[in-house]
Amino acid sequence: MEPNSKRSNGLFGKIVESFPALFEELEKSPSCQRLEIPQNLTQGIYVFYENGEPQYVGRCGRKGRLKKRILEHSRPSSGHNTATFAFLIAKEELDKRDPTLSRIDIEKTPEFHEAKQKIALMQIKYLEIEDPITQTLFEVYAALELGTPYNNWETH
Repeated sequence: MEPNSKRSNGLFGKIVESFPALFEELEKSPSCQRLEIPQNLTQGIYVFYENGEPQYVGRCGRKGRLKKRILEHSRPSSGHNTATFAFLIAKEELDKRDPTLSRIDIEKTPEFHEAKQKIALMQIKYLEIEDPITQTLFEVYAALELGTPYNNWETH
């Protein structure tokens, strides 16, 4: 292949170009409590806020599950795989005392259950985005723009 030949279809750039407008739409959306979220939402991005400060950006890529995904972060029955945000809050606290605890160990602690209760009281903003590529990339963009302390891109 010649060094100057065009290999890109420009799709990535087109998607990324949409992010400032999507971010503005997310920022302008009204915040609500978790139980106030409409049931008919399809899929997209959500942000948890505590005292007006963004804490965590997540996404739901499965059609018709956006509200359910948001609720999973604070359900008493949710485990570390579905209450990811609660897990991160609990892990941050527990790592100060014992950084060797496994995910299953953390899931059994009072700190994990308290984190889910804390999340249940947080405000939420959401933005429906159906395209899974746009969702995936925008989740990172929004987390970086908002400076959310609980998003990290390390593997678990």
